Amino acid sequence: MKIRDAVQLEMVFLDLEAGDAEGALAAVAHEFGEHTKLESDRVLNALIEREELGSTSVGNAFAIPHCKLGNLDAIVVALARLKDGVDFGNSGKHEPVRFFFVVLSPPDQPTEHLQVLSQIARILKNAELREELLNAPEPADVVDSIQRAADLEGL
Repeated sequence: MKIRDAVQLEMVFLDLEAGDAEGALAAVAHEFGEHTKLESDRVLNALIEREELGSTSVGNAFAIPHCKLGNLDAIVVALARLKDGVDFGNSGKHEPVRFFFVVLSPPDQPTEHLQVLSQIARILKNAELREELLNAPEPADVVDSIQRAADLEGL
């Protein structure tokens, strides 16, 4: 799966509010519950469980929380930006996180799961893209920026 195909306009959520990492994951899980057939509690618990294994913060105010969930047919990606950054279990190694690429995958698609994570990490090396995502006024601008960055990387 290509990141440009995984990113859908209806799964971009801007300016969510959260006071801490768990609140940020809860806000995103709530949006999954509102926009998909997934139960928000199930999504939240799976994301927290994965985060307990180690922070998914990648620096520069970005994180890539991800997990595998049964009863999914395909990978689902949500993009969420917080109004204010939160410490994301990174013990001061990274600045507070404001933007999340949240990846949920079926357990039987490990290769595709890793491909999507790899592609996200690759495009996030682009400083211009990071700046655009942190300041995009509308969800469509987020999608356009990611698709441009994916094109530049040949993804």
